[in-house]
Amino acid sequence: MRQNAPFLAALAVALSSCGQPASGRRLVVHEFATSAEGWQVAGDTGLATPAFESVGGRSSGFISHLDEALGETWYFQAPATVLQKLSAAEGGLIEYTLKQSSADAGFSEDDLVIVGVAGRLSYRFDYAPGMDWTDFSVPLSASANWRWNWNARATAEQIRSVISQPSRLEIRGEYRTGDDIGAMDRFVLMAK
Repeated sequence: MRQNAPFLAALAVALSSCGQPASGRRLVVHEFATSAEGWQVAGDTGLATPAFESVGGRSSGFISHLDEALGETWYFQAPATVLQKLSAAEGGLIEYTLKQSSADAGFSEDDLVIVGVAGRLSYRFDYAPGMDWTDFSVPLSASANWRWNWNARATAEQIRSVISQPSRLEIRGEYRTGDDIGAMDRFVLMAK
């Protein structure tokens, strides 16, 4: 029985941590293998369903949208399954992969937007997606230079207040003026 003591102790520790968020654990993964998985397109001329392609992503499918060139900048809008897990990702990461139909970097705009009851968070990367799949990753923390209501740098408390009751998470899909196609290959929301 003593020979099994270290094993039993390790098993007890493992079992006692069940149900607790693991460090770096994936909370939500969308790889678009069989569908658009509830994602929408917002901001062009209204809500639209993105096109689903079963092949052409890095490992399987992807979603895309052809700019209607009539409205404002359009975004991929996350489904409720992402919003429900957002507060558990505080201090974790938001990762996604994009590509566009043109090498033109286009115009400056918020790349990632989270809107909640308490306000609006936005983040801008210092690069745009290319014509090949481009990875994006940002910590969901104040150290990452999120902006609060279009102005000042967001504090940890402001980030927490927005992600505790989010109503939208949007990823920019349009990077140039005129006709273009934006595509997203995957989305991952990770805990700290």
